[in-house]
Amino acid sequence: MADVTPAGAPGTTPGGGRRPAVLVVVAHPDDAEIAVGGTIAHLTARGVRVVTAVLSQPESGAGARQRTRFTERAAAVLGYELRWPTDGGNRQVADIGEIALVAAVDRLIAEVTPQAVLTHWSGDGHADHRLTARAAAAATRTCRVDLYGMRPGETRTPAFSRFAPQVFVDITAHHAAKARALEPFGTARPGFRPLDLAAVEAADRFYGTLSGSERAEGLVVERAHGIGGLLSAR
Repeated sequence: MADVTPAGAPGTTPGGGRRPAVLVVVAHPDDAEIAVGGTIAHLTARGVRVVTAVLSQPESGAGARQRTRFTERAAAVLGYELRWPTDGGNRQVADIGEIALVAAVDRLIAEVTPQAVLTHWSGDGHADHRLTARAAAAATRTCRVDLYGMRPGETRTPAFSRFAPQVFVDITAHHAAKARALEPFGTARPGFRPLDLAAVEAADRFYGTLSGSERAEGLVVERAHGIGGLLSAR
């Protein structure tokens, strides 16, 4: 699987300065789009470099190729750079091994030098998601990087009910882009349930209600340096 990077020097501004960067680390294709697709679009629209790393590919053969195309299309729609740290060679994150998983995230952080990392919430009900969250927490232990946990992708689970975000991102202006990025994942595939697009929309509206906007995405703070960026020393 090929990484996807937009044309030009991704880490610099037109004037040659360094762009702020955010790293998104997820277990599977469509995880990022479900939980923070609007946030990614919000960031890239403001000139932030967003790199999204997908750690595993649950399908094989034609299904894997199709899902890879869907993910590449989503990257183009939302404006992020796509990375496959394990080249899609693992069906589950658990297949990678915890030490190798942390090393992969270490390399991503060294490459991207992000101000923030967005990944799965540590209390997610999916085992692969929890492993990814643990790897991201371990990889950020020695650097001043803010770490945020994303909402569980499955809305009809106890984990979703327990998820209590402290940070909300208004995605009202970007919900159409998020919908375009997710639309192919709603396609039925043999052996896999299609993504419930209506449930994603309902969750975004729910978090919008909590935060006083039409649509929003919620995040929990796992680790932050400073208060709203005011006290951070980079």
